[in-house]
Amino acid sequence: MSNALAGNNGQFNPANFQKLKTVGRWALRIFLAILLIIVLLVVALAIINWKDEALNPEAQAFLHDQQYRVPDAQNGFYIMEAMNAPLGSDLLKTGIESIKAEQALYQKDKAAYESQHHPEHRGEYVKFSWNNNRCRKTIQNCVKLDLEKRAELTTQITNNLLLAERYALMRKMGNYEEHLIPSFNAKLPAYINLSHAIDLLLTQASFDVADGKLDAGLQLLESNDSYLRLMLKNSSSLISKMVLQAAIRKQARTVSELLVVYPALLEQYAERITSLVRPMTEDEKSLERPYLYEAGVQVNFSQHLRASLALTKDKSDNPPWPLNLPGELTFQPNATSNMVARNWALIIAEAKNPSSGASDTKNRLISLNQELSGSGITYYLNHAYNPAGKMLMQIGVPDYAGTYIDRSRDTDAYLRMVSLQADILLKKIPDADIPAYLASAPAALRNPYDGSAMEWDEKAGQLKFTGHENANSNLDGGKLNIVVLR
Repeated sequence: MSNALAGNNGQFNPANFQKLKTVGRWALRIFLAILLIIVLLVVALAIINWKDEALNPEAQAFLHDQQYRVPDAQNGFYIMEAMNAPLGSDLLKTGIESIKAEQALYQKDKAAYESQHHPEHRGEYVKFSWNNNRCRKTIQNCVKLDLEKRAELTTQITNNLLLAERYALMRKMGNYEEHLIPSFNAKLPAYINLSHAIDLLLTQASFDVADGKLDAGLQLLESNDSYLRLMLKNSSSLISKMVLQAAIRKQARTVSELLVVYPALLEQYAERITSLVRPMTEDEKSLERPYLYEAGVQVNFSQHLRASLALTKDKSDNPPWPLNLPGELTFQPNATSNMVARNWALIIAEAKNPSSGASDTKNRLISLNQELSGSGITYYLNHAYNPAGKMLMQIGVPDYAGTYIDRSRDTDAYLRMVSLQADILLKKIPDADIPAYLASAPAALRNPYDGSAMEWDEKAGQLKFTGHENANSNLDGGKLNIVVLR
């Protein structure tokens, strides 16, 4: 007989049996109560999430397809798309066909497009061998370094003539407009080919100047500058904006170092040099268009997430919440899109504000999210509706806030310093007078964050500016931007 039912003498004890029955009844009641609470919570959650919000006009605006204005026959974007097409290809035709096919795939079934991975390249393509990767974390003059290994680089230039020719064709197109699918899964152009083509051009321009062919070298730099600024003005994604800003900064560094090594360049072509190193215009710096694109990507993602997940379900997959079944059932596409749109509207407004930086934007986003989420008990009540969407929004949008604005301003600050360098060298301003010169510089050539004068290190012969973002193109790979005057 069970010890639990036995008395001290080992005989059956009815009192112990009654106690055990009482404990069992209470255990069952507690279990049923917990089960009832869980059921009520699930039912309440289902009722709360029974209906989605209406999509507000702000979110709807982000869903509109981009309107294209540049004729296909003038659009260098198609050349970049087909930069590594097989030998003998009609680059314009190949680029157009590739982009149009991708757009047709997207328009046919947006949810299916979101559910698939789209490879960067299809079929055979040319592999370029350029690998100079100049001016990254080097404290030496890049032009001098190129000249020291000129034999090796000349061979590389010869082996990559096709890359140079295709970039020249791209610049001859006369215009540039990006046709990008608003999806996280979109196939992006191979920007690495463009970066290598620009590197090759800068190296060739430096060699031309070294050989005394100043006009030829300047023509290459001017052609590059003109098209880079056009692409900067018309770029539609953050990745292209950052790639192009890095490229124009790299060209500015090349010009800056050429002025130190070959003073005759400035003496003979002062006006052309001054034009090359002019600061970026507001259109070239603006992140409004890339932010509009990124907002469209996220709103589209919210709209098609449920359908795309249904297409990609696999028994071997175990996606984390909020992408698993419970998360899917508590996900509201329109409500999520509306919240994403409010965040992006704030970020876009911040991008237009000359005085705001990354910390300002992030603080305003935190305030907005606190307003949307509530505090205390209202926070938990608010998260009962669309909890999966709220989590996705909090993960996705804030990462974009402010950082890219500061990267853009840091790039512009560097160009401002090179412009100051050219003016100082042209006017032959003595070292002792440079602080006064910098103090009287116009607003367009001062610190873009606070309007203060650029720093002067007389001992090192350097102009300095401490940016807000780390950059591989800085001498230390950090935040310190340096322009050497001698």
